[in-house]
Amino acid sequence: MHVLISNDDGIGAPGIRCLVQAFAQAGHRVTVAAPDAQRSAASHSITLFRPLTLRRVDWPAAHVEAWAIDGTPADCVKFALDRLTPSVDAVVSGVNDGYNIGTDVHYSGTVAAAMEGAFAGVPAVAVSAPRDREDLMPLAAREALQAAQRFDAKRPPRLTTLNINVPDCAADQIRGRRAASLARLRYDDGYIEQETAEPGGCYRLTGAMAGADGGEDSDFALLAQGYITYTVLHFDLGMPGEAERFLQE
Repeated sequence: MHVLISNDDGIGAPGIRCLVQAFAQAGHRVTVAAPDAQRSAASHSITLFRPLTLRRVDWPAAHVEAWAIDGTPADCVKFALDRLTPSVDAVVSGVNDGYNIGTDVHYSGTVAAAMEGAFAGVPAVAVSAPRDREDLMPLAAREALQAAQRFDAKRPPRLTTLNINVPDCAADQIRGRRAASLARLRYDDGYIEQETAEPGGCYRLTGAMAGADGGEDSDFALLAQGYITYTVLHFDLGMPGEAERFLQE
């Protein structure tokens, strides 16, 4: 299998190192195309008004070609599929430092990188571990590897992304895998003014999660119970029939 690996934490992040190691040690050919620096919460933005630059990165593993790109996660996958490696069997993004669940998937550069592969018709996986749990990243990487290796037998629908999250507990306390719906996350956040000499003011977004809605089968609830969650994401955000209902007299 030839896999394209990306992320949003940057090419030097420990999560992507774990992911590449898992696929390379399993004997798969790996191409890495990842941002040259931290690009978390870039969502699915792409660079239009300046050129992208890239540099080759030496990777300490066989069967791995790696490139750092000064763009967004979606840029990296889009560029790689056009110019670096047009033919791959899967796109895998992560391992992200922090969950990508619920409504946060819309902000996530990790999910967007995988979804860019899905847009191109390539089976795609996004995988995330709890924040500041580097010890769980190898486990998350193996989970993504096992999922990708099942694509021939359990091929997901076209234009979809498999989103995997590992719970914040010891590896021997994980209770299994569960299919999950997306929770609606609620945040107690806001913009705090910062000291600056610039006119107009300077503000930083701060805050923390205040809770989640979505029921016992949501990714938020199942992760709290110690399950690895699997959610299939589709690019089509439309609700069939709702526009027709809106337009009815």
